Amino acid sequence: MSRSIFSSKILKHHIESTNLKASNLISPKATIAKDCKISPYVVIKDNVAVGKGCIIKPYVIVMDNTQIGEGCIINSFSVIMNNAQIGKKCKISPYTIIRDNVKIGNNCIIGSGTVIGSEPFDVNYYGEPSYVEIGDNNTIREFVTISRATGKYNKTLIGNNNLLGAYVHIGHNVIIKNNTVITNFTQIGGYCEIDDYANIGGMSGIHQFCRVGKYAMVGACSYLTKDLPPYLIGQGNPFKVLGVNTVGLKRNRFSSKQISNIKKAYKIIYRSQYCLSDAIKIIKDTLPPEEIIKILLDFIRMSKRGIALKEETLRKTDGTKHD
Repeated sequence: MSRSIFSSKILKHHIESTNLKASNLISPKATIAKDCKISPYVVIKDNVAVGKGCIIKPYVIVMDNTQIGEGCIINSFSVIMNNAQIGKKCKISPYTIIRDNVKIGNNCIIGSGTVIGSEPFDVNYYGEPSYVEIGDNNTIREFVTISRATGKYNKTLIGNNNLLGAYVHIGHNVIIKNNTVITNFTQIGGYCEIDDYANIGGMSGIHQFCRVGKYAMVGACSYLTKDLPPYLIGQGNPFKVLGVNTVGLKRNRFSSKQISNIKKAYKIIYRSQYCLSDAIKIIKDTLPPEEIIKILLDFIRMSKRGIALKEETLRKTDGTKHD
């Protein structure tokens, strides 16, 4: 390490107040709370702030202008790059890499081998500053990769209370909202949106720009190339809608009446001879104007790629083929 960045001696007050070992390289410009436990062979650079009660294990590197919240545990061989923010009580497993401009909320668990904030896999990315923001109470298992966004100051966003399985890839500019489950080996392309309480089965692929609606479920080993509307379940390659995600709705305390109305809307869209625009009008005219129906209709209206339909009911709506 350059002697211009690090003092050749660790300041006495650092040693006394934080139990630092003589083999550490701690910048005198770093701020470390008194009761932190810093193991040997740790590198902490300029303008780093480490909160109370943190434990940093051997061979960790923390780069410039990073903030680590109270009660975090950073395990061995992890690297936290420039301008990162880690909230309170996070656990970072060994061999994790958190790249520049990543913000992680409170109470998150990051599995071994995970890389967060890598450059987007996108020919339109030219090195501009962009970000990853992750909310609270997320569990991100081993070897997950999360790309930062394409476009100056744009963000890849992950909300709260999500579970991402091992080897999941989250592409650039993706938005994952809250309470989702994304199972092992799932690959999510750039600009996708995964809405609240969605469930993605393992080894699935989600094509770029696709959306998965609230409480929807993508079965394992699927390839989704169109938008999957809220409350529905589907599977396969080519992907086809199988019905209403009844079990998921019951688990999330939807009433029998609500589930019944969702099934009526499903039948109008998928089991009638109406074109999609007529089906939307009939649903609006015949079903109660409750929020769950509004969410479904708004999702369909906003679809740019078209919605996934049953394999045997390929249709044309305004000149666009849906499958």
